Amino acid sequence: MRHIAAVGVVFCLLGWLGMACQAPSPPPTSVPPPTITPTSAPTRTPTPGPGPLTDAEAIALIKEEATARGVAPDTLRITIRGEPRSASIRYSSSYDVDSSVFQAQTTLIALAAARAMARVQPPINGGMRLAVMPAGESEVGLRVIIIDWTSLEAWASGSISDQEFVSQWSVGTVTRE
Repeated sequence: MRHIAAVGVVFCLLGWLGMACQAPSPPPTSVPPPTITPTSAPTRTPTPGPGPLTDAEAIALIKEEATARGVAPDTLRITIRGEPRSASIRYSSSYDVDSSVFQAQTTLIALAAARAMARVQPPINGGMRLAVMPAGESEVGLRVIIIDWTSLEAWASGSISDQEFVSQWSVGTVTRE
């Protein structure tokens, strides 16, 4: 019993600056909620709706998605050009190519890019290329994903699922020398 009392005294001494030795406070009484007055907050540019996108709007959406997924903005290059029109996205990843995080990051960025590119007017009818420079020491110097227009169009129209769409991508690697 003296041992328990000694432990109590030690806790009281250690909690002297805190509230450890005070009697429990009475239960809170109901207090009316504070009055909230609207303040001017910075407004965010709204994300374009499901309608068509210009090249610049699509590029801005892809940049937003990629940076949200951990891509450094200074490594991100996105172009839309040519006839047939095609899109090219290139960035560096901070993840090792063999990690599941790298796989998830590239898949999520490619899907976000595909969502934006499916809405671009005039249409991206030449396909999409995603090139990723992975981090870490490995033999892989560049991971390339090619998405052809027919699978992009089928996915955008709802004819195929996300999983079917991803399985149709051509994925290749460029090795370091």
